[in-house]
Amino acid sequence: MPLSLRRPRIATRLSVPLIAVLALTASGCAVTGSASVRPSSMKMTIGYTAIGAAYSDLYICEDKGIFKKNGLDVKITLLNSSSQLVAALVSNSVQIGVGATTATAAGAMNLKGVDLRYIALPINRYYMEMWGKKSLKPGDDLKGKKIGLSSPGSLGDAAVDALIKKNGWSQKDLQKIYLKSSPAEVSALENGAVDAIVTQPPTGTKTREKGFKKVLDFTDLPTAANAYTVKTDYLSANGNAVAAFTKSEAQCLALLHNDREAAVQSIMKHSGVDNRSLAEYSYDFFNRLWAKDPRVDPRLVRESFAATVAKGVGKMPDNTDVFVDNTYVDKLKASGYINSLYR
Repeated sequence: MPLSLRRPRIATRLSVPLIAVLALTASGCAVTGSASVRPSSMKMTIGYTAIGAAYSDLYICEDKGIFKKNGLDVKITLLNSSSQLVAALVSNSVQIGVGATTATAAGAMNLKGVDLRYIALPINRYYMEMWGKKSLKPGDDLKGKKIGLSSPGSLGDAAVDALIKKNGWSQKDLQKIYLKSSPAEVSALENGAVDAIVTQPPTGTKTREKGFKKVLDFTDLPTAANAYTVKTDYLSANGNAVAAFTKSEAQCLALLHNDREAAVQSIMKHSGVDNRSLAEYSYDFFNRLWAKDPRVDPRLVRESFAATVAKGVGKMPDNTDVFVDNTYVDKLKASGYINSLYR
């Protein structure tokens, strides 16, 4: 079956005209967010940052009507890159954002008047793969090679940094090539502009039909990967909506674990490929990574902040635990609700 890369059906791309905010945030300068939070509402926009099966919790929530069943009116929108996540939250273009904590840590440290909270964490590992030329081998053979990535601060970028640290390498040992999007990474690999790319399944996986191979994956490295993030003023004004969202998230994670066929169908529908074998590959890859209890691990948040500071962006807070709010997930767990989803 021929492969086709498609725009996700439920997502509309969100263009956030806050380039100055992003530039200042990335450079570590303080920026004040002035957009006022919307009044209490069960209507929300959720922004996510890349095409792929990692966001299958959102896909299946939409497909099975879980948000609506819990009283929410949700629009899901695809941001152009991880770097836009903070800007979208600041402008209230999205009310809940999901993406790499390394991408939001800079904003959490540098935005005056905009306080961020992490409220759920469905994946606590780097869920990225490296696909590349057949001659490539993991380890020192990667030194000096050109590695295609979407953008600075993306999960793939952070995964490569974690690999460098694990292997005791320096940043100069790998050549990072930023290509702005995952589809652009695939094109760069296929035309020989890079030696390998780092993406989530099934985006890079589909290059196997072009003769490329999986060099390695990063799932042995822990991180606060897809952390759901809100501003505290939104959280304070919309507690009922956040509670309904976290309940929906728990339900949809259970659906992913309990209904393989529904999950595969959602992956095929929304993650950019119409090849069932790729969707099944992606499901099997992620099923071992999706949490049952999406509680945010404060230790992983602290490590993400430290990794961001190490790149010269921001000053390490005295206590990063203040950016974590597990109130809503903990209530679901304490009530026995999460356990009931797996009986």
